[in-house]
Amino acid sequence: MMIFLFEKQVIVEKIKKLKFILDRQKNSKDLKKEIDDLKSLKEILNIFKEENKREEFNNFFDCVNNIDINDNNQIKQLNECIKTIKNEYEDRILKQDNESLKTEIGTLFGCDDTFINGLQIDELNQYKSITIQEVEERKKTIIEKIDKKREIIDLVIKHFAKEKSKDFIKLYEKYNEVITKKRNDILLKTNQLQMVGDLVREHIDIFQLPFYSNLLIKAYRKVAEKKSCYIVVDSLKNPFEILYFKERYSAYYTFSIHAKDEIIYQRVANDDIDIKAIHKKELNLDDKDKQRGSLDSSKDFVSQNVIECIQRSDVYIDNNQDKRDTLYKQIFRYLSLIVHPGLITPSKDEMIMQLALNAKFNSGCISRQVGAVVLNKYDSVKAIGWNEVPEGQVPCLLRSHNELLNNSALNIYSKYEKTKIRIDKKFQYIFSDKNPNQYEESNKKGLNDSFCFKSIQNGIEGERNQVYTRSLHAEENAFLQASKYGNSEIIGGQLFTTASPCFLCAKKAYQLGMKRIVYIEAYPDISNEQVFEIGNNEIEMVHFRGAIGLAYQKLYEPIFSYKDELKALNKG
Repeated sequence: MMIFLFEKQVIVEKIKKLKFILDRQKNSKDLKKEIDDLKSLKEILNIFKEENKREEFNNFFDCVNNIDINDNNQIKQLNECIKTIKNEYEDRILKQDNESLKTEIGTLFGCDDTFINGLQIDELNQYKSITIQEVEERKKTIIEKIDKKREIIDLVIKHFAKEKSKDFIKLYEKYNEVITKKRNDILLKTNQLQMVGDLVREHIDIFQLPFYSNLLIKAYRKVAEKKSCYIVVDSLKNPFEILYFKERYSAYYTFSIHAKDEIIYQRVANDDIDIKAIHKKELNLDDKDKQRGSLDSSKDFVSQNVIECIQRSDVYIDNNQDKRDTLYKQIFRYLSLIVHPGLITPSKDEMIMQLALNAKFNSGCISRQVGAVVLNKYDSVKAIGWNEVPEGQVPCLLRSHNELLNNSALNIYSKYEKTKIRIDKKFQYIFSDKNPNQYEESNKKGLNDSFCFKSIQNGIEGERNQVYTRSLHAEENAFLQASKYGNSEIIGGQLFTTASPCFLCAKKAYQLGMKRIVYIEAYPDISNEQVFEIGNNEIEMVHFRGAIGLAYQKLYEPIFSYKDELKALNKG
């Protein structure tokens, strides 16, 4: 539905980005990617040509489709085409008045002028035709009108969803039917839908998709009147979309459904689906060297990021088996608990993983937090750990870039940091006169200017070395706690972790005789195949299934005691 609402603006933003690359003579790789994106966008528009009659960008797309990026004359023609498109688009924006905007919105939503005129939206009356010649004022006015137009569309659709709920649902069902048919006919592919979602988050609003989903939820609830209304959103792939719903609904739960990669590949082997490309996009793995799930750039905020979504999930469902009844039983368990909290008690795995989850919040690592719990062979808890610096040292969260730069005498900084890091030009550059303070905005909000030693050291060496992390891994820390206090025997025990063991921690788990490892997020290396699937010791790797976090308490804490409930229901 987003492509229908924001087609023009998305295209214009992509053209602006292309122009930016051309003006700054970026490398051919960036230019090629932008050209490929525009071609894919045109393919999507062509798929919906019957529902979408706009042809004002056809000349531009013809130029893009036929371009050779190594031909300077064609690049020059493309620049001229962009200039023409820009002028025409800006003129249309300036000349559009509130009446023509009403007609455009009415066509978009399939509602008549009577409904729109009856909304009494002040912003709509302020939207008028403007003619301006001065370049700076013209640019400012165009931006204001584009922002005002989007604000008006949002207001109209909010009224539409509230006052004409049934019609709003029909509008959604119409578009959903079209998209489903196109997907079934293999005309519309997953990677194209991924691109549309990213474009809307990047160029319209990061919360635009959940915002409209929320309007649809409200429409369904209104139509249901006093009846219970259960909504499933299939699916969310950006962590901020999950956050949007968590902040609005106390009865919202994120379900994460997991299957091993090799099983997924087998299931789609006969389908025309590039599942590896889809996974790469979902996991946000364009940069092989960056940490999975990290938000290192603005692109990471608007892209799909399934790793971070998994970490924010409430309920984990295992889908490695092909038995539907097994999958259904898991889902029914938690649907029952949503309807009736405390109906059953948590499993032992859920109880221990909840401990690991609580433990991870003790971590002072500024990159990520991980928790771990070690049990002995009798299922007794013997150690709890989280990723943290060695005992006696201060975590990165509580150390300051500026403090070290100003030659702090505190022992929370190492001799190496005081003598080598502090004087390094790359470290000093962050606060130099040539480079504005990179922490300026966070300082205004009272946030500490923490720094990651590993990132700084790798920046100095020009490497991507993982050994420079100051923190012990959560699993490593738990193992050391078990050996440090009481000489507890953990041979034949279990390891629970909110991530999964890396290659080094996997070897430690094997050496200490762990028989079962329960994890939430699979580590992206060969630790399972290389360390665990060899030798005489058999280690069971189990993807966690169950509820944790706030959901653990909400689902398993009864509203009142079961005895009192039975008594109240059977009082007569």
